[in-house]
Amino acid sequence: MKQIIITLAIVFVAFSLQAQNAKEEYIKNKNKEKRQYADSLKQSYDEFRRQANEQYAQFMRERWESFQAVKGDPKPELPEPPQPFKFDGDKPIPELPNPIPYKPIPTPAPDPIQPIKRPDVPQPSQVPNMNKFTFTCFGTPCEVQLDNSLRFKLKDISENSVADAWLELSTEYIDLLLADCLDLREEMVLGDWGYYCLLRDLTDAFLGKGTDEATLMQVYLLVQSGYKVRIGHKNGHIVTLLAFDGTVYEQSGVRIEGERFCIIGNNDSGKIYLFNRKFSDNERVMSLRMTSPPKFAFIPNKSRTYTSRRYPDMTVTFSTNQNLTDFYNGYPYCDWTYYAWAGLSDEVKEKLYPMLRKSIEGESQIGAANRIINFVQTAFEYKTDQNQFGCERPLFGDETFFYPYSDCEDRAILFSILIRDLLGLDVVLLHYPDHLATAVHYTEKLGGDCFEFEGKTYYVSDPTYMDAFVGFCMPQYKNATPVVYKL
Repeated sequence: MKQIIITLAIVFVAFSLQAQNAKEEYIKNKNKEKRQYADSLKQSYDEFRRQANEQYAQFMRERWESFQAVKGDPKPELPEPPQPFKFDGDKPIPELPNPIPYKPIPTPAPDPIQPIKRPDVPQPSQVPNMNKFTFTCFGTPCEVQLDNSLRFKLKDISENSVADAWLELSTEYIDLLLADCLDLREEMVLGDWGYYCLLRDLTDAFLGKGTDEATLMQVYLLVQSGYKVRIGHKNGHIVTLLAFDGTVYEQSGVRIEGERFCIIGNNDSGKIYLFNRKFSDNERVMSLRMTSPPKFAFIPNKSRTYTSRRYPDMTVTFSTNQNLTDFYNGYPYCDWTYYAWAGLSDEVKEKLYPMLRKSIEGESQIGAANRIINFVQTAFEYKTDQNQFGCERPLFGDETFFYPYSDCEDRAILFSILIRDLLGLDVVLLHYPDHLATAVHYTEKLGGDCFEFEGKTYYVSDPTYMDAFVGFCMPQYKNATPVVYKL
């Protein structure tokens, strides 16, 4: 019996080993099949990309079309806005509703931002000894895989030279670079314009600041990222042309089939030669809309203290980020809504919001709004853009805490951000001929100056009407008709 048990045990072990070996062989074969399938997909993708870029470069060799560049629209010059008007009442809530007798002129709501997605294809194989390249984007260290073989020199800016360089860039090495750039775009919350700045700083560092080679490489990376971009040459240099989702002021451009392309960094008119062909049917315009500010390394500006006049407990001292200030200082000049959509940086929120939340704790919705609006009305010194900058210059929320002065549009933008973030209420901007204010849809009952918009009642809440409570419109605007900007 003992011998039988031993024999059975040996048979069982042998069978188990055989089964284990069979399983391992099966797994090995399946993994091999997966690798072969992935390799075939990658090979198909590489072949597709290679053919697409070869065909694109072939078209690039044809004579480029001549266009007449037109100067961009000038910045909107508003009439001199009124100085802050002093509220002479003492009641925080008007006794009776006082609908304003006009219908505001609405503007269309923005289209949703279409995200840039990494192509759903196998990643390029890791190349042995791949070079790491470091550069900075607004003071923030960045690192990418960038092989020295991608350095190139244009013979000239003729069609054939540009096409030859395009093919030089069309390797798996640049696919690795593109993947790293898209990762940085997400990690740094760059948005579309921030992503362009990242590619600009990268290529300037790699190929020389402002060189034709750097510009061409920017265009290549933007094209491969899916943006609606065109390349041209003007006054003897390669230029980048981008289509945006809104009006960009003081940027020259051309109209192609009814769509405006801006010549980046240029506002001169004159002849431009343009390679007018899209790379794919899925190209998308560059959005100037940011859902939050980019995340750059923090370099503190000089700290400042901000205090509400009516509510002295609302006081806070902090510094803003110089790197973010530099980024905003070069942002394309666009309409006010883009500044309001961007919100505040995490650094500002971490210092400002605990104080504001503590101050409005236990208050009604209207009471909280009255505290917030007085903070915006009185914590900042007033000066018009013309007097501070010599031109129109709306401020992003963080910039209002950096520059020594702010005016009506800056306060309206900041107030709209605070009301949305802290109270979760709908806000619109009200554009009068010489003034920008806000109106809020309060869910609590309130009397005051109000109007109907998209089925909701909005109450004028003006952060430049000094010491005024919410629900009060400046007297000189009670019979005016503003344009409503939906946020």
